[in-house]
Amino acid sequence: MSMPVPAPRWCCKVYDRLLSSASKLKPPLSLELESRLLSALLHQIYTMGTGNDTPHFQALHKSFLQSLDSMLRGLLSETPSLEKLQHLLEHIHVWIPSKRALERARAIQSSAALLEFATSLPGFDTSSDFSMAGDFVLQLGLHVSHPAEDISRQARGGIYWLHRLLVQKRGKNPAGQWDPMETSLSETSSSWPLGRLED
Repeated sequence: MSMPVPAPRWCCKVYDRLLSSASKLKPPLSLELESRLLSALLHQIYTMGTGNDTPHFQALHKSFLQSLDSMLRGLLSETPSLEKLQHLLEHIHVWIPSKRALERARAIQSSAALLEFATSLPGFDTSSDFSMAGDFVLQLGLHVSHPAEDISRQARGGIYWLHRLLVQKRGKNPAGQWDPMETSLSETSSSWPLGRLED
């Protein structure tokens, strides 16, 4: 398998335009077209190589990740519901089992950021089914004890925000504050029985 390489400059400009406008289209994209566009954008950004480690390239990629987060938040804001959140997370979580650590890290970061945003959306609809919640937790849970602290922290954070959403779905108000940095894998597991994810 060939190693990922930095995208050509013209391609970067095209994807930057798509990222900045995809969530603002009126009327919104059809679900099928949105899925195809999202898959293409995630592939382009997550597989972007790091061979070119210049400050310009690093800044460009950071800008792309920020634009991606903004696009995902915009798409979720259009339809603030668990159904829409699951649809977006399914595209992101495809990359968590990747053999490349950098691709896994980027997907976990996107997942945690989107989950955190979802908990802050006013009027977020939790009435729809969230059948993939258990799979999302298990995928993130595999990285809770990752040796890279940033990946571990993002994975713990993602699980925490998932927990808040599920508590909200059950009609309860999450009590207290929790710091993912200070919670171990055993504490996370014991405080959240996986068998209750879809209650």
